[in-house]
Amino acid sequence: MTAAEAPPLSPECTLAREPGYGAAHEECRRTDDIPLPHGSGILLQRRCGCVCHRQAPPEP
Repeated sequence: MTAAEAPPLSPECTLAREPGYGAAHEECRRTDDIPLPHGSGILLQRRCGCVCHRQAPPEP
């Protein structure tokens, strides 16, 4: 996924990029896509595109 394809950052993760606000990442709740019920793949809200939400690869 390129940067152009990545979902936008949440307001919390955008703020966390500013000096002194790094702890704001912990307040972000947009860790998953939220689909529209019965919406055939339409999303109500996309997950945050911040790298802090990427899952670590499983250990072998």
